[in-house]
Amino acid sequence: MIQPRPRGGRASERKSDRTRRRVLNAAKQLFDRKGYRDTTIDDITRRANIAHGTFYLYFHGKRDLLKELLEQTFAEFDAIVSVPFQVEDIHDLLRKALETYQRNQLLMRVLREASAADAFFREHYDEFFVELLVNHLCQTISSLQELVPESSRPVDPRGAARAIVGMIESFAYGVFIGGEDYSLDLVVDTLTHFCVSAIAVPASGALDLEDRAAQG
Repeated sequence: MIQPRPRGGRASERKSDRTRRRVLNAAKQLFDRKGYRDTTIDDITRRANIAHGTFYLYFHGKRDLLKELLEQTFAEFDAIVSVPFQVEDIHDLLRKALETYQRNQLLMRVLREASAADAFFREHYDEFFVELLVNHLCQTISSLQELVPESSRPVDPRGAARAIVGMIESFAYGVFIGGEDYSLDLVVDTLTHFCVSAIAVPASGALDLEDRAAQG
């Protein structure tokens, strides 16, 4: 005798996950094609082939949807800087950060647009993207600067961390979204030079690192 399939449980959870992914994928495609500001909930529900009521079972609105899309991207960046690193690791970490930005350039572009069009994202941009990265970098820069004399520490670690994050994000946006003609190798080498200078390692260490970057 065939038993009736129980309601709920794993099957419904899988269906729920599939529906959520379908909505997220539909929104991502529309944000790419129409932009964040001009994409409507109607657009998203039509593309995902769901009812309005179903949409609101998963998301409060377009803003909530974009936040979820961005969470994984931010987690990727956070994973790069959350582990303490040494000066000689900066070149490789910068390459990883830039490759992550390049891989997620659509969402980074949408975030810029949303920050201009939506007061919520404008007010919380630092909280969503910058603050966590700055906190991790600040801790590592402080540790690295303990290795050099206090007289060789011309900048505040937090100020240096904030400047580094802003510099990397701006350069990456210009290259991967703005279409500026710089190779990835040149961007990595240039940012390595500035980042090493920002944390004030001794000149010999900076030269050694730049030589290694050029050879790599």
